[in-house]
Amino acid sequence: MHLGIPALLDFYRAHQDDKSLVLVTIIGTEGSTYRKPAAMMLISGDQKFEGMISGGCLEGDLLHHAAEVFTSGKPKFVTYDMHANEELVWNLGLGCDGVIHLMLQRLDRENGFEFLQQLEKSHEARRAVLLALTIAPDGEIPVGATALIDRADNSAGEPSLLQVLKTASGQNWPEWRYRSLNLAESEDKPDVMLINIPPRVRVLICGAGPDAVPVARTLSGLDWEVLVVDHRPAYTRPGRFPKSCRVIQARPENLRTSLNLDELDAAVIMSHHLENDSVYLRQLAGGSLSYIGCLGPRARSARLKEMAGCERLKIHGPVGLDIGAELPEAIALSLAAEIHAVLNKRSGLSLTSNVNS
Repeated sequence: MHLGIPALLDFYRAHQDDKSLVLVTIIGTEGSTYRKPAAMMLISGDQKFEGMISGGCLEGDLLHHAAEVFTSGKPKFVTYDMHANEELVWNLGLGCDGVIHLMLQRLDRENGFEFLQQLEKSHEARRAVLLALTIAPDGEIPVGATALIDRADNSAGEPSLLQVLKTASGQNWPEWRYRSLNLAESEDKPDVMLINIPPRVRVLICGAGPDAVPVARTLSGLDWEVLVVDHRPAYTRPGRFPKSCRVIQARPENLRTSLNLDELDAAVIMSHHLENDSVYLRQLAGGSLSYIGCLGPRARSARLKEMAGCERLKIHGPVGLDIGAELPEAIALSLAAEIHAVLNKRSGLSLTSNVNS
């Protein structure tokens, strides 16, 4: 799951001196839609925005609705029904044949932009967050009220919603992406939406050779946190990798002392040196990574596991999805797609495979 939170927080930081921002949240969908519930967008008073709730066809229209919210300060609900209003559909260039329900709410600087300050702190500390939004009145909590709690029990917002979040988090942090709850017993429709925001994905690239550069570039483009490690000074010099990447010069045997491996989601081993790669794998094998990939053919991966003493460890090797990749950029694309699929517990198969079978 990827909600684009790093980009939203970058936008928030760039607009911290603004008087207000408008948050747009998808609170429900029906049929085929570009984004799903819990997707968010931030809009500034000068009509700049970050985040997408469609393929770009609704955002311009939403700016007009946001202008009303900036003025009134009251939440507004907007529905785009791509079945019902043919004139609206074609004027906006749509045709997705689905329905999107959105809530727009104003976040004011004098109130700390509601939950954004704490969300920034929790995200920087790589803590998962549960966010609550009131999407309908329940008699006590006003529409647009917010609350947030993270895995370290840091919290902010409406006290009544905080109690809901503490109950939802329980002893085991939930795995669902969002939930809609009905707190008002007299109403049938949900009045609170809970959104589960995971920490930013962190991927380690072991080996900083020429083919690691497009891998780092592709992973960084997904708004993931990318770390690159290599012991060779020529490969770890500044400027070779995107500015957002953290490049570390360290020997393979010092990997565990140079990094907190428990904070990694995925790792790719690609130093092209059999002994060094086996040391990297031995260091990573004791962690809880969701994905470990080893560049090279299947026989090489088997040899690495034998050398590292972790024959039963599940690794991906050869890495990537079968897209016919040969050049480094295509291999990077294939690799990034496989990691994305594994982290989201998806098959990585074509979305049309079921239709064509």
